Amino acid sequence: MTRFDDIPYEDRRNPNLPWGYWIYIDDEVRSLPPLVDEYGHRWRSLREALWIDRLGMTGNYQFGHVDEEQVEFLLAVLAMIDRRVVCVEGVVTDVFGDGWHATAHYAAWLSGERLIEPTCTLANAKLTPEGQAILVMLASTRPADRAAMPIGPSGLHPFAQLRPEPDRVAMEAAIRKAEVALPKDTVRFMRKDTSGRPTIVLLGAANARLPMAETHWSISFKRAHHRDHLYAWLLAQPDWWQGWYRIAREQRAGALTEHLLTLFIGQDCEEQGI
Repeated sequence: MTRFDDIPYEDRRNPNLPWGYWIYIDDEVRSLPPLVDEYGHRWRSLREALWIDRLGMTGNYQFGHVDEEQVEFLLAVLAMIDRRVVCVEGVVTDVFGDGWHATAHYAAWLSGERLIEPTCTLANAKLTPEGQAILVMLASTRPADRAAMPIGPSGLHPFAQLRPEPDRVAMEAAIRKAEVALPKDTVRFMRKDTSGRPTIVLLGAANARLPMAETHWSISFKRAHHRDHLYAWLLAQPDWWQGWYRIAREQRAGALTEHLLTLFIGQDCEEQGI
């Protein structure tokens, strides 16, 4: 097979079997790699045949040595797509280490190699039959030192056209416009930096004789645009602020965090029809 074959994979191969099932073992000549494909090319492993022959990546020596870190990364991305439980921010942050351009390039590469259906996003991508067969093969041939590790970002060192990198100027303009439209109230959410971390705080009346405000709840983030996504969501529903303030003041700050998380989960499940 060649990587530029125009015949769909499922018309050339059995898509229900792991990728490479047609490659056989010939270990009579011990000085040569033991696996042989239909063209007589020899490989040290199925992973090597995939990486060098099918995907056209570079090996290090005469018969090529696979970059296991990159192959494991490919496995993690394919598994993530197959599970379909990830959002745009999750892909960029957890899998690609906040690399928006790297995520976009990887999505384009997978689509060009026909491992995913044509798409501009990894978050809603769908594996092709060949992509599914490759996922099964890679998951079944993990090296012994990685077999016990989970398949996914937690088993990797942290390395989209998903959508463009967040437009900070447009986001800030929208936030400012929403802030101006807010009713004047003693209870309000505000942005600030705390010890160099982007933070949101909830201010409300202090338990004092004078009309003073104090912080009743706060949450910080690693990235400013993650903080601002939540802040913009909070600005869109000021009618709930008094109730949220009472939760933080009368119960505890953690209770408000749990309450907001419950709202997020419920909203996401409703949108996805779960």
